[in-house]
Amino acid sequence: MKIQLMATLLLCINSSYATNKSYNANIDNSLWYISSSTPIQCTLEHPIPRYGQAHFEARASKNINLDFILHSKRALPKTRSVTLKSVPPQWRPGSEAQTIGKVTFHQQFDGYVTRQNAWQMLSELEQGKVPTFYYQDWYNKDQVTSVGLSAVNFMKSYDDFNNCIDQLLPYNFDDIAYSILKYNKNGVKLTAFSKKRLKMIGDYIKHDESISVVLVSGYSDSYGAKYRNLELSQQRASSVKDYLAQLGLDDEKIQVSGYGEKHHVADNGTVLGRMQNRRVVISIEREEI
Repeated sequence: MKIQLMATLLLCINSSYATNKSYNANIDNSLWYISSSTPIQCTLEHPIPRYGQAHFEARASKNINLDFILHSKRALPKTRSVTLKSVPPQWRPGSEAQTIGKVTFHQQFDGYVTRQNAWQMLSELEQGKVPTFYYQDWYNKDQVTSVGLSAVNFMKSYDDFNNCIDQLLPYNFDDIAYSILKYNKNGVKLTAFSKKRLKMIGDYIKHDESISVVLVSGYSDSYGAKYRNLELSQQRASSVKDYLAQLGLDDEKIQVSGYGEKHHVADNGTVLGRMQNRRVVISIEREEI
């Protein structure tokens, strides 16, 4: 009687994560590969047979970041609470699965895991374990379905992914999308600060194919003749375009305008005010992908 009771208890415990359907690659078709490796984005992908695609993605940023995206060929019809567990491989009998965390997969969206949980998934794969998602599948009468990542053939691509992350720029698009460069009185030459800022901009946008236009607008203070001030503003803007082109940017995407004394941002009656008005404004736009 005691033996039967224990067997029933174990069955109940295991049934909490017993699955009706399982999706994961096996030793014959497990594939990992780098699909993007640039100073602004690193992407590590893993096809899941019959289910869809999984990938880890890190982007250029001043902050440490990592996203995991689980794309299903069939959109999720309802929002689901999902349990993410690290499951030991079959060649480690007796080891217990460990919960990494609870996440929410939203209706009509891909599944997302971010920050520390995403890094933990990589760590589990590095140890040969299988990060696995468990959720109630609408397509399967709400029975529990599992989707797992295979650690087979993982390490080589994982090393390449880490090398890519090491080369990511420490700033992102938002950090360089808008810039203001200042000028000395009657000056058109770029300062050391301006050159450093333009180098940052160039290093980023030459790798971002979504950049549609770089708007470069020159301005002057109101001291001196209006025609001369208009000429100064145009020269300032043109010198920025020339410098960006030297850095390898497509000059057809750089639009230059000089506005002279128009659109002052400070009082021209003070030295500090005139310094604020002698400027070039760089505004970068990109297409949403």
